[in-house]
Amino acid sequence: MNSCSETLKSILTFGYGNRKDYSVFLDYLKTYSIQYVIDVRLNPRAWTRKWYGCALKKFCDEIDIEYISETSLGNTSGKKNWIPPDIALAEQRLLEIAEILNSKKTRNILLLCAELDYSRCHRTEVAERLQSMTDFPIKHLQ
Repeated sequence: MNSCSETLKSILTFGYGNRKDYSVFLDYLKTYSIQYVIDVRLNPRAWTRKWYGCALKKFCDEIDIEYISETSLGNTSGKKNWIPPDIALAEQRLLEIAEILNSKKTRNILLLCAELDYSRCHRTEVAERLQSMTDFPIKHLQ
């Protein structure tokens, strides 16, 4: 018999786009019981400082969510196709995140990037790689 946490477990993705505040982001964090936000931007900065990695970490800390800036999962291609800065390091980090996801204590993780449209973002490919390591479903949040 599956526990509630096992049936809810999934890999979620979210792109903040040009959002000026955390309202939609916070709604998703609560709705999907996110425990880890994995920032997959090569440079965790944005046009608004609210989406800088240090600001996100502070926000997540305040609501008891683990924020991990994983620049090794960033994209150097400048396009949808994912080309990490260091393939071996990216592979190692994916394995570590898969271990987090496979933990019985973890429900959901969220991969965060800047691109609003997941179909135009490398986070889709990162999520697919994680899915191949864990068999958990992917849900792209808009």
